[in-house]
Amino acid sequence: MTTNTARRRIIALDVLRGIAILGTLLTNIWIFSQSAWDDDGDRAQGALAVFNRVADVGLNLFTDGEFIGLLTIMFGIGLEIQRQSAIRRGEPWPGRYPWRALVLILDGLLNYIFIFEFDVLMGYGLTGLVVAAVMATSPKTQKIWMVIGLGAHLLMIGVFTALPRFVGESDLPADQPVPADANRLDAALGATGTESYWGMVGERLQTFIGGRGEIPIMFVMGLSLFLVGAHLYRAGLFLPEGRRLRRIVMAVGFGVGFPLDWALRLSANGGGFITRYGTSTIVAFGLLAAVAAFYAHRDRVGIVGHGLSLVGRMALTCYILQNLIASIIFYDWGLGVAAKIPDAWNTVITLGIYLGISAFLIALSAIWLHHFRRGPVEYVRHKGVDRLADAAESARAARRRRREAVVPATTGVSTG
Repeated sequence: MTTNTARRRIIALDVLRGIAILGTLLTNIWIFSQSAWDDDGDRAQGALAVFNRVADVGLNLFTDGEFIGLLTIMFGIGLEIQRQSAIRRGEPWPGRYPWRALVLILDGLLNYIFIFEFDVLMGYGLTGLVVAAVMATSPKTQKIWMVIGLGAHLLMIGVFTALPRFVGESDLPADQPVPADANRLDAALGATGTESYWGMVGERLQTFIGGRGEIPIMFVMGLSLFLVGAHLYRAGLFLPEGRRLRRIVMAVGFGVGFPLDWALRLSANGGGFITRYGTSTIVAFGLLAAVAAFYAHRDRVGIVGHGLSLVGRMALTCYILQNLIASIIFYDWGLGVAAKIPDAWNTVITLGIYLGISAFLIALSAIWLHHFRRGPVEYVRHKGVDRLADAAESARAARRRRREAVVPATTGVSTG
């Protein structure tokens, strides 16, 4: 591989990570802004009403599942990059990766308890432990596991899609306005009072099992998307000569995924689980291939791509920080903006705050990476993994030396 090719691959990957992170913020910010949901009767009129309706429909079509799907795929690609790096260094695989996964689980646990109840890092860490072991097997075995993962993913979607028919309709009270899309549904379910920061922390601890109910879903979804993402990376999706593969993936993502996703979302039942975890992930693969195609023969990242790539290089830091910033802005223990926004202006103001947070993350990433190679959370995580792995290796070496010392001593006693 030439230097230019390696550089192009890095550009596309960083841009995609940035898209996934800021796209996830666009998906989740409604959970924060509608945490104080109150139908105050202030209805939008005229152009504002039209804008709100178009924005609500557009956000439902473009953000509910696509970016979390892309983020999941990118974690799988990152896992494959680490595997290839270990092989080039002559190190065994998975080697130290289980420690990285355990630290990621810890990151997710702390993020869930202290910042954001819809954290995905714990699920990714648990999935990574399993997928890392699968990726140590033969290519044929990996493909078998990939098929198993896809089958389990489809089965899960089918079960959860059919489940409401057997357990009844929504648990929302009859007098509560039904949210317009899945983002608002999450907001309604997550609105449990935001007056006290430590009260929210305590509630997350008390409802830990129920609050982490999405982890099995993310695990099954991650098992398939991690392996498919790793396979596409290995097959050359980001290489200039991977043009045919990119076209196939875009054809499936945009030619099949988009029409199916939109048809289900615009139908009477709105799609629900099948669109959020099913068709939207197909669209995410199309987006992955489109960005890879855009940068396959380019050496310059561009102005927009540069900002996205900065966030991508500090993806873990920006993911945690964006949720913390949104909490401070919207929740009552912070600035309490959510309770102050008139219902008619919720969409406009929330989108404005989203743009502000995104600009801040890009600027912060630019300043930080000008002075340091890694983001702050990435740096702490890197050092933590190294120390844990070194301590574990030292402990194993000490146990091995003790066993080796015992064997000669025992032999000597027997001989005497």
